[in-house]
Amino acid sequence: MTEEGEKALLREYRETCARLAVGFEDTAARVAAIVPLSAATIDRLPVADETIVLAYIKRFEQFEDALHRTLKAISKIMEHGRIERLTSVDVTRRAHALGILDDEKTWADAVRARNALAHEYPLNPQKRAEQVNVAWAMRDTLNHTWAAIVRFIDEEGLLP
Repeated sequence: MTEEGEKALLREYRETCARLAVGFEDTAARVAAIVPLSAATIDRLPVADETIVLAYIKRFEQFEDALHRTLKAISKIMEHGRIERLTSVDVTRRAHALGILDDEKTWADAVRARNALAHEYPLNPQKRAEQVNVAWAMRDTLNHTWAAIVRFIDEEGLLP
C-alpha cells in the first residue's frame, strides 16, 4: 500500500476509534454500578443489567481491535518503504518504540483480554465474571492508548 493509502486508512481508523470511544465511555458509565461481578452475581443479573454488561464487552472488543489496527497503520506509515507483515507483537513493540504505548505488557494484557472476550465463551459463571472484571480493569488502558494515539498523530502531523 502507498503512504497515501496508509494515511487514508489511518484517517478511517481514527474516525472509527473516535466513535467507538464515545460508545465505550457510555457503556462503561452504565456498567460501573454493577462491577466487579462474581460467579454468584453474574447469573442473577436482571436482563437489563446483563444487556449492559454484554454491550460493554462488545464495545471493549471493538475499541481494542480498532486501536490495534490504528497502531498498525501508524507503524506502517512511520516505517514506509519497508514491505513486511506485522504481527501483533511487532505492532506493540513499534508503538512502544514510537512512544505511543508506555508499557508493552499492559497493552499485551489488553489484547489478551479482548481475544478472550471475542473467542472464548465460558459456561462457567466464575470464568464469565473474570472476563468481565478483566475488561473492566483494562478500560483505562484503552482510553490512555486512544489519547496517546491522538496526541502522536497530531504531534507527527500524520493527518491534515
